[in-house]
Parts: sequence; structure tokens; C-alpha cells
Amino acid sequence: MLNQADSVLKLTDLFHVSGWQHRIPWKPFKPSVEIYRLYGDGVTGPTAVLLRFQPGGRVALHEHIGYEHIIVLAGSQVDENSRTEAGTLIINPPGTSHSVLSETGCIVLAIYEQPVKFPTRVLLAVNGTLMRGLELNSNLLAVGATFVREIRTAPAYRIWSINDRHPAMMRAESGGVAVDLEVWAVPPEGLSAILLAEPPGLCVGKIKLEDGSEVLGVLGEAMLCENQAEITQFGGWRAYLLEKNTEGHRQK
Repeated sequence: MLNQADSVLKLTDLFHVSGWQHRIPWKPFKPSVEIYRLYGDGVTGPTAVLLRFQPGGRVALHEHIGYEHIIVLAGSQVDENSRTEAGTLIINPPGTSHSVLSETGCIVLAIYEQPVKFPTRVLLAVNGTLMRGLELNSNLLAVGATFVREIRTAPAYRIWSINDRHPAMMRAESGGVAVDLEVWAVPPEGLSAILLAEPPGLCVGKIKLEDGSEVLGVLGEAMLCENQAEITQFGGWRAYLLEKNTEGHRQK
């Protein structure tokens, strides 16, 4: 018969886990993220795990069905709400959602009341009027898209103003810069509605981000950009609009 003491899980020296992490039988979990399950299967009921993020490791957008307790044991991580350093406890209540990135690597203890839910969504990078607060952002919200993060492209893109109504971004062999954009999580069934509502000459292609990952994004066709003003030097549509509005006030 199993002794009660034998069924008790006890971990010691947790805040020095970096020194003995090599003894943990880690298993693959997400890109550049490994997992060691303390109890639970992550499918039903409560679960506790250790997660090890390599530099740049990311857990995609997910929703908390129950309470989630995160203790950062080593390193740091960041989500849409804050940066969390070692020694910090974060409690995410039911109904909240976030994605998690560790830029330099970290190890965390995660305790879930219920398994987290990873929605089936498509990441879409937008660089113009679909961004928050701009004219067509309502098109994203109408299909249930959710904001994920601000980021820049790899330094390989040029951007034009199309009659000062919206931008068009294209990948360039030379003269490219890192362009400011937003990444949104879009329900697959809503993606076509968003694209059909975009101005003519805009299309979808793969965009390389500054962290090396690739997502779908809105790009411009070459013909659309002919005889239009190049605004690459501003690094993004918002920066261009700000300068344009500032210049307009100077002239008054």
C-alpha cells in the first residue's frame, strides 16, 4: 500500500532552480518552451507545471478558464499587461487572456485551476488603417479579432502613402527599414471579411517580424505604389500621420 508520505510532492530550493534545471526531465511544449508536469494532464482538472523558456520563447494567446497562478523562479517574462521578474507572483482570473514572451529566458511555476484554452486564430499583422483608433479598426473588432501586441517588421520593408488615405508596405531588396505594426488574432472565418473590405491593391502575404517569426500581414501591390509618396523614412503610418499633422499646424 502506498504510504501517504510517498504521495506528497515536495520541491526544494525552487528559487535556485537554474542551478539544477539540468536534472529535470523537460519535454517539448511550445516553440522554444519546455514543460515538466508536476500533476495533471493539462486536458481536464487542475494542473501544475514547470515551464522553461529559452530566449525568445513564446506561449501564444490563450484564455484562462479558471485561476492561473504564475511564480517566476528565474529570469523574466512579459505579456500584454506587464513585465514580470524573478520572485513575482501573478494571478490571472478566469476570463482573462494573454500571450507570454521571455526575451532572455526564464523558468516559471504555473498552477492552473482549469486547463487553459488556446483559441484557433490566425495572427494578422496590420500597418495602416486597421490599427487601433484608426478608420478601419472596427472591421477587425466586428469579426471578434483581438489585439496581441505592437512590434516592428524585420528591417526589410518600404512603405508608401496612397493618396494620404492609407499606407502600402512592400518587402524590399534594399533600402528597407523596420516598420511599426500591430499583430491581431483573427478568427479564421473572419479573415476573408476583413480582406474584402480592404482598399483595392492591398493583399495578404507573409511578413517577417523583428524577432525572426513570420505571420500573415497586409502588403501592397507594386502597381498601387507607382507615383505615390514614399514614407519609408518615417518607419510607419502613425509616425507619418503625426508628422503630417504637426506640419499642418506649423503652416497655420
